[in-house]
Amino acid sequence: MHESTIQKLTADRAKQLAKEGRALLGLMNKAEASVYRNVNLANYRAWEFGRFLIRAKHEIGHGLFRHWRNATFPNINERKAQRCQELFANNSNATVLSDFSDRSLKKWIRALNLDSVRKFRLGSVPDKFQPEHKGNIKFPRLISFINIVNEYNRLRNRHTDGLQTVDFEEARRETKDLYQFLKWLHGESATNPWTSARR
Repeated sequence: MHESTIQKLTADRAKQLAKEGRALLGLMNKAEASVYRNVNLANYRAWEFGRFLIRAKHEIGHGLFRHWRNATFPNINERKAQRCQELFANNSNATVLSDFSDRSLKKWIRALNLDSVRKFRLGSVPDKFQPEHKGNIKFPRLISFINIVNEYNRLRNRHTDGLQTVDFEEARRETKDLYQFLKWLHGESATNPWTSARR
């Protein structure tokens, strides 16, 4: 075959490949744009649902709210509902959208607390696969009161920062046993509630 013919065939094939590649790239870019739009829209809808849940919580009352939410929305994971509430609580000054164009959604997302957006979106990331290896050993989880202290500090900070209101009447009911234990632990009571409960 003549060298010029080979060069022509190579050039024609290169053009065909370029055309095919550009078409596939266009499809990929279109799909990605659709994904980003839907992710932004999902964020907005989650913020909107979180706003509704917090409003319902104020109307129903903190003590009854969790039971009502779980009974009313049995198909939504409790953690996901909490993430929606947190997304709104961290962005309560965001505006309600009337226009759902890509431009409006992007502008709305940029105005939010980006850490709260990132935290919400992490809930959609699949868990990383952890293969079993020969010799793997599961260590028992150590129980430490520092976990209780950390949760207390987290809740106190969220309350003092205005991100989460606390129903103190409910808190009294829920921590009554813990209070009795802490009184004994700090020497204010002679009776250890853990040992007396076994009798």
